[in-house]
Amino acid sequence: MPVVSGSGLPHDDGRRDSLHHRERLRRKITEQLRGRIGEEDIIAAGPEKRIRVPVKGTRHWRFILDRDLEKGVGQGEAGPGDVIGPPGGRAAPGDAGLQPGEELYEVWLDMDEVEEMLFSELRLPRLKPKQAADTQAQHVLFDDIARHGPQVDKKATLRENLARNAREGRVHLGGIEKPDLRYLSYREAPIPRHKAVIFLAMDVSGSMEADRKRMARLFFYWCVQFLRRRYEQTETVFIAHTTDAREVVEEEFFSRTESGGTRVSSAFEEIERIQRERYPAEDWNVYVLHVSDGDNFTADNARTLQLVERMTRFCALVGYLEVDPYRRGAPWGRGSYKLSGFYAERAADLDGFVFACAEEDRDLWPALKRLFAADEVEAALR
Repeated sequence: MPVVSGSGLPHDDGRRDSLHHRERLRRKITEQLRGRIGEEDIIAAGPEKRIRVPVKGTRHWRFILDRDLEKGVGQGEAGPGDVIGPPGGRAAPGDAGLQPGEELYEVWLDMDEVEEMLFSELRLPRLKPKQAADTQAQHVLFDDIARHGPQVDKKATLRENLARNAREGRVHLGGIEKPDLRYLSYREAPIPRHKAVIFLAMDVSGSMEADRKRMARLFFYWCVQFLRRRYEQTETVFIAHTTDAREVVEEEFFSRTESGGTRVSSAFEEIERIQRERYPAEDWNVYVLHVSDGDNFTADNARTLQLVERMTRFCALVGYLEVDPYRRGAPWGRGSYKLSGFYAERAADLDGFVFACAEEDRDLWPALKRLFAADEVEAALR
């Protein structure tokens, strides 16, 4: 017989409300972190450091009796839609207020918790298994029931005992015997590992002034943290470029400063060369992320687009972020003299190519979300 809501069984409303409250609090904390990803206390935090996040409180609203305890439910002079405040009304100008203040909580998080919250919505798009014979691992799954095994399954055992007693005319639990015992059974399932290489290319030319370089480094910092936390078999290649490009080590990538002009195609030419020599597309998922302020030698734009189009044929994703905190509301995209304007006119519908723009630190999270989005989310953003 089915159990219905009117059966008299107790409801777990309190636990459900508590879980809902915790989920809302988690969402608020995550929203705070997304807006603070450029703050020094987060960037400079080591693995043992804890981050303080102030969060507005969330009340559990409920009905209460009238405060003066003289009127019952549904009594009084108020009508539908009337706003009922606390006794005494509003305070006169200059007097201390009577309204309750906004509740703020200080939540302390370690860096593991911060990264888990931030990266829960991100993943490498279009990631596919490569060379499965060489990269498969064995994963143990406890997903079957058997008469023998390493661990007793209590629910399955009780069900078998109840069925046996019913067959013998005793509709109850009890008297568990050896034939009733059921065990969790395991099997080894092969799981493919996804080998991926991510090329991170940054413009370090003279036009990349201090604030632009800081935003570029900040974006790449979170890229590296995300990749290392979420993916085991990934390699990262760092490329710095002006009119020429070369591979650099991570420390140099995040500290190098140069001067001179900009030729973006040099970065893509260097990436293609390294990819051919070390990361064949049949063995690796290839990703390319380029960050610049958008200034490029105009005659080089056509060559840059040619390389981008060619790379999208074997790359899972080619992404571009344009950073410029000095634009102050100037138009991005079509009509702009920047590289973003050229891409908007010539490469907006190029499959496998995604670009974004950022004027300030809080724009970096939407850029991360756009570049590291699931395929269906990426399609919705275009």
